Amino acid sequence: MLIDPRLTGAERRAAAAAELIATTVAMAEGGMPLMRRVVPENDHRVWAHYPPNDAVDAATEARWFYHAHPPEEREAGEHGHFHLFLDRDAFGGVEAIAGPLDPQTGDARVVHIAALSIDLVGLPTTLFSVNRWVTDEWLHAAPYILDRLHMFDLSTASSGDELVNRWLTAAVATFAPEIESVLTSRDHAIAGARPGFFENRSAEILSSIDIDLQRCVTQPDR
Repeated sequence: MLIDPRLTGAERRAAAAAELIATTVAMAEGGMPLMRRVVPENDHRVWAHYPPNDAVDAATEARWFYHAHPPEEREAGEHGHFHLFLDRDAFGGVEAIAGPLDPQTGDARVVHIAALSIDLVGLPTTLFSVNRWVTDEWLHAAPYILDRLHMFDLSTASSGDELVNRWLTAAVATFAPEIESVLTSRDHAIAGARPGFFENRSAEILSSIDIDLQRCVTQPDR
């Protein structure tokens, strides 16, 4: 595991913040910053997935992909965003709030942690949650996802840039308090929702929170 799972709370976030800084520096020293490693130069296509079949870890089945909406659907200054997932198998025995309409079709193996927006210079700016239909996930309550955040580890991912995989692993652990906030707000937003809500195309983003990157890396005990 990239970050020792035996660490808890502020210790784990401090180790993750150090890794986040180290990987950012390593990418800069290599002459290829974050977004150049995610999106090939001159290949920033709307809706395209990077990498095409997601980056998936062989051991944990954690995964991610990056994409961008059309400019008119992005926040000001947003380049695009990462979608971050745990594997459904990590939630064995836990009943989902909502799942695919037809679980027998498609993969339907993912639980969405959150999406992480990146600005035009490659810095994380916002975490947000989405409705179930957006990623065709099995939507689980916040406490179950938070209990499994340590399983988001991309140490043995078969695709995706190695430094990006390390950076994202560290980012999820560093931003754990913000992820907790965005998922808790999401659960409040869907409390009492009827089943049809989770397929409602007019309900896409359910909660969001801004990332104060400097505070996150300097105050792991926040």
